[in-house]
Amino acid sequence: MRLYVNQLSGHLNQGLLPVYLLVGDEPLQLQEASDAIKRKASEQGFSERETYLVDNSFQWHELQNSAGNMSLFAAQRIIDLHIPNGKPGTQGSKSIVDFIDSMPADVMLIIRCDEWNAANDKTKWVKTIIDKGGFLRVYQPKAAELPQWIRQRCQSIGLQVDHDAISLLSMRLEGNLLAAAQELEKLKMRFPNQQITGKDIAGLVADSARFDVFRLTDALMDNNSARAIRIFRSLKKNDIPVVVIHWALERETRLLCELAFIRQQNRNVSPADYRKLGVWQNRQAIIQSTLNRHPLTHWECCLQQLSDIDRMIKGRLAGDPWLTLEKWLLTFTNQ
Repeated sequence: MRLYVNQLSGHLNQGLLPVYLLVGDEPLQLQEASDAIKRKASEQGFSERETYLVDNSFQWHELQNSAGNMSLFAAQRIIDLHIPNGKPGTQGSKSIVDFIDSMPADVMLIIRCDEWNAANDKTKWVKTIIDKGGFLRVYQPKAAELPQWIRQRCQSIGLQVDHDAISLLSMRLEGNLLAAAQELEKLKMRFPNQQITGKDIAGLVADSARFDVFRLTDALMDNNSARAIRIFRSLKKNDIPVVVIHWALERETRLLCELAFIRQQNRNVSPADYRKLGVWQNRQAIIQSTLNRHPLTHWECCLQQLSDIDRMIKGRLAGDPWLTLEKWLLTFTNQ
């Protein structure tokens, strides 16, 4: 069965499954989901745990052997299998399926993957887990979802915060739930048994937002120039190479040019056009909205300016690429 983070607590109260697959690149939710399953398992007598890290030296027969290992101290055991890249390979996939098909009743298998590709969902080993156990994927909350996450987190730890405080925390801690959780715990200790306002915490919370270039392009697609500039400055502060940022912006702008050209030919952009250009279905709506804001000439102008900035980066044209790129963000949103 497929599970979601907000369903996990209720699911565990109904009973445990023999195998769980936990995946996603958001470390806090992934760790807390794993811990919650292990706590519930411990309450039900799973008092021993064996941990395996699947790296270049790992031998898959170790997994099969673990099922047959008898413990002198515990009747029930958890096998904790960590596959960082989410790719067990052909041999690993077969070993996992064989292990699940012959799992003893006194063994629980928990598999954790930090990286995940949607194509993995179609593999036999994942389908086997979904059929016989639980599959849970964690996601980094989007900017619009973060305030609700922070509000729920505050409620769970008994922290009283007002709307301004939540807004400030959301702005400063976006993209880093682990830092957000740590900051909330610090605030609870610093302001015990009192309502915390935005004014109380202003200046106390470090700006630890770990923005990446994809969040920058998302902000542009949302036509949010203020957020785009804040992300851009955070990337610069964290020493992200300007060439990497330029690459992402040029890729998105070139895509918009190609789609706008199709529309200029008096025809709608079709699903086949999106597939040909490598645009996932979940991004098509926001790209369509962006296209509706400006004609082809606007996107061509943006692309030409990026060409000039590329020459600045390579030292072939005088100018500051960082400063020019920041101004370009306003050009993109036409503000």
